[in-house]
Amino acid sequence: MSAWDVASFAGFAAAGVPPAYFALRLRATNRPFAGLSLLLAVALFVHSAFHVFRALAGPGPGAEAVETVSAALVLVFALSYWLLRRRDSRGG
Repeated sequence: MSAWDVASFAGFAAAGVPPAYFALRLRATNRPFAGLSLLLAVALFVHSAFHVFRALAGPGPGAEAVETVSAALVLVFALSYWLLRRRDSRGG
């Protein structure tokens, strides 16, 4: 495992902590944004797992599958955020 793999894992795992914290804090007062925060945290944690998986197993279909899930979660987050902001801007 290279230093780059460790740094990538640590960076993405650390980046997932604040949205996870916000998800916990907002779950009672603002459920839609708590859900968005949780989705972002999961995407970041999955991507950090991808870096560990790729470092241990090497490149291949397994690592690509984890990376694909990570990218799909980011896409779902972006679309959900866009829809929520659009709904809020209309006063709904």
